Amino acid sequence: MPAVHKEGFLDFALFSRFSLDKIQDWITWISDEGDIVYVNEATFTALDYTKEEIYKLKIFDIDLSYTPEIWANHFSRLKNLGSRTFETEHRKKDGSFLPVEINSNYIEYNGHEFNCAVVRPIVDRKRAEKREQIKNQVLDLVAHNAPLKSILEYLVRGMEEESPERLCSILLLDKSKRLLMNYVAPSLPEEYCKSVENLEIGPNSGSCGTAAFIGKTVIVENIQTDPLWKDYRELAAKHGLAACWSMPIIVDHNDVVGTFAIYHRSPKTPLQADIEQMEYLSNLARIAIERHQTAEELRLSDSIFKNTSEAMLVLDIEGRIIATNPAFTKISGYGSSEVIGHHPVKFGSTRHGQDFYDAIRKDLHEIGSWRGEICGIKKTGEEYTNWVTVNTTTDDNGRPFRHVVLFSDVSEKKKHEERIWYEANHDSLTHLPNRRLFQERLTQEVLRANRLGTKVILLYLDLDGFKEVNDAMGHQGGDQLLIEVARRLNEVVRVTDSTSRLGGDEFTVTLVDVLDCQDATIVASNILQQIQSPFMIDSYASYISASIGITVYPDDAEDSNSLIKNADQAMYEAKKLGRNQYAFYTQEMQLVANRRSEQKRELRNALLNNEFEIYFQPIMNSKTGKVTKAEALIRWRHPAMGMVSPAEFIPLAEDAGLIHEIGSWVFLECLNQSLKWREQFGPDFQISVNLSPAQFKNTLFFDRWFSLIESACSTDNCLCVEITEGVLLDASEKTAEQLLRFRDAGIEVAIDDFGTGYSSLAYIKRIDADYLKIDRAFIINLSLESTDYPLVEAIIMMAHKLGLKVIAEGVETEAQLRLLNSVGCDYIQGFWYSKPLPQVEFEKWMLERQ
Repeated sequence: MPAVHKEGFLDFALFSRFSLDKIQDWITWISDEGDIVYVNEATFTALDYTKEEIYKLKIFDIDLSYTPEIWANHFSRLKNLGSRTFETEHRKKDGSFLPVEINSNYIEYNGHEFNCAVVRPIVDRKRAEKREQIKNQVLDLVAHNAPLKSILEYLVRGMEEESPERLCSILLLDKSKRLLMNYVAPSLPEEYCKSVENLEIGPNSGSCGTAAFIGKTVIVENIQTDPLWKDYRELAAKHGLAACWSMPIIVDHNDVVGTFAIYHRSPKTPLQADIEQMEYLSNLARIAIERHQTAEELRLSDSIFKNTSEAMLVLDIEGRIIATNPAFTKISGYGSSEVIGHHPVKFGSTRHGQDFYDAIRKDLHEIGSWRGEICGIKKTGEEYTNWVTVNTTTDDNGRPFRHVVLFSDVSEKKKHEERIWYEANHDSLTHLPNRRLFQERLTQEVLRANRLGTKVILLYLDLDGFKEVNDAMGHQGGDQLLIEVARRLNEVVRVTDSTSRLGGDEFTVTLVDVLDCQDATIVASNILQQIQSPFMIDSYASYISASIGITVYPDDAEDSNSLIKNADQAMYEAKKLGRNQYAFYTQEMQLVANRRSEQKRELRNALLNNEFEIYFQPIMNSKTGKVTKAEALIRWRHPAMGMVSPAEFIPLAEDAGLIHEIGSWVFLECLNQSLKWREQFGPDFQISVNLSPAQFKNTLFFDRWFSLIESACSTDNCLCVEITEGVLLDASEKTAEQLLRFRDAGIEVAIDDFGTGYSSLAYIKRIDADYLKIDRAFIINLSLESTDYPLVEAIIMMAHKLGLKVIAEGVETEAQLRLLNSVGCDYIQGFWYSKPLPQVEFEKWMLERQ
């Protein structure tokens, strides 16, 4: 065909009808010769090409499954069909591949023929399919007695293929020597594996040795700073291993047989999903190991059994029994005289019909043998399962003469296989269906409801206050409570409905064959009433409640996965509304969730894109009238969303684990700014920096701060860190130690938002603070007649008695100022003096006051 201009080959009206440049799906127009004549922005962005680069390519450069000949055949077929949908892979500029689903359409325009394709990446779907494949394959290998090493290596490799940054291993425990042996670790360096071979378990033996010793999961986020790895740090660093999470593999509830470990090459904190995945994979490994141990025992029993011969029957050509061996009598209970002359069918189970036996006779007639399972009835009337092999012998003339039946009782093996399936699909504590079986059943119920035109209602429960009970009564008490919750749930629902435990304190109830959503409110109300009743644990009454999210198929979702996601969102809405209640899913919840997800993605790039700004609000010394302090307040100026409130993005940063990097950036910026302003505004100038409670859970960044402070000059009291009452409530030894490090480094400490939480003198005494900030909630309505006035006066008197200086936040009027000065408040902060200002405006404001 003639050469076609890449973007000018069709007018805008036709172009806009078929593709939009800003949609998320990829739109591509390919000529009949394979030339790329148009792609939208989503296409070349996803493949990491520029627009100019991609227009120089042909479809064969992106999709390697095509050659010019194959493309010609594809185009010809497409022309006949009009459209077709299929899956393939597209190659990115860096050589990696993305799985995609393509909807190709034949288009003829202005004398030219084109393939107009809508392309959707299916990375997440393929990853989920791969994970499910791993789970199912492992269970299948277990059920079919595959070698243990093959099963565990398949499990580990599957885990690593899903997340290539992970390196996994399984170690088995030699109980007699209390040593861990490397069993499978396909991706770990061989030298490292040899170095940790015969690892002695103990309280400080790395992640795996400690996990095996204490029988609990051990999470080491940074090997180089964790005391558990003090003897192995150099070894780990030599081989580039920075983090290790290890979970013991436990059989028979308390017997540790090994460990399952995940390594990372950089410090890494696990998400809740990572912990749940480790639990599930460790459970699969446990099932495989238990089956292997049982199989070893069965092989030994089988050897002994063979030495005494299998049960055997000899039949004449008509199928009548003419001989038996002692093993047959031992298995069936029938003596030879009781069965000779009869057909074996007489001693079979009624579950086999005439068609079953006719099929056996057909195989014997055509191929001379048959093999399979047959259920028999013992003399006692008990049903049992036999693995039966029937062969036909011939006479000297080659004619069928006898049938020899060998069989063994495999009832226990069948029961064991059923137990494996049960354990893989049920929660070991409550015996309710687990997440895997729940999802399978929900999918089937959705399909069934679609056929029948009925509804499926999903209730997603999370227990309120379970952690407190678990902490107070111990894990054993928590387990008793969960068992009782499961029992009460089963009492509420119908026989046709089902309950499940997804893990932790999360349960689901699935209502089927429902026509009216009112049924959900009745069940939810009954559940709330049941859960509120006291739980007797070791003669003590414990009280909890539940938050329930409710969603309906097909009203709210088209498939089971969306139904689960919707119910989860509705459950969190019930928690936000105050707990101990239920909430129905609404479209607004999805919009909020989408916005949060979008903001989380954007938040990851905000630092790199310089989207954060620091504003400063002056703090005035009420005695001198001078401003010698300022509070640093972060702002996010998003290019599309505009100014995002800290109240909105700080919780997202904490949830995504980004608060450490953001908080470190703020701290270091304020350190530099404070040193500059000391030269400009006086040697006593100080900037206050807010610290999130989450920052005290990972203090790696603190070490860097203190190193910089030590290397700088004149840093004494140049900064003040403000902590909330949440940090006080969690004033653990580690937290108190970190606060003491701030004091030793010449950084003062202020207690922020005082009076709004649960502060008490006992908490304040745990740390050596310098300032106490009265929350603006006490200041906004402050007057001589208000009830806030005596509270503020008492707080200031108490703080002074404890040697603390007081800062009042939110001062907006002169009347408030006079009252605070009259009761001896040390510092004033609020709009009466100035709102928070950007750096340049703050400097201008300060110079004007000077």
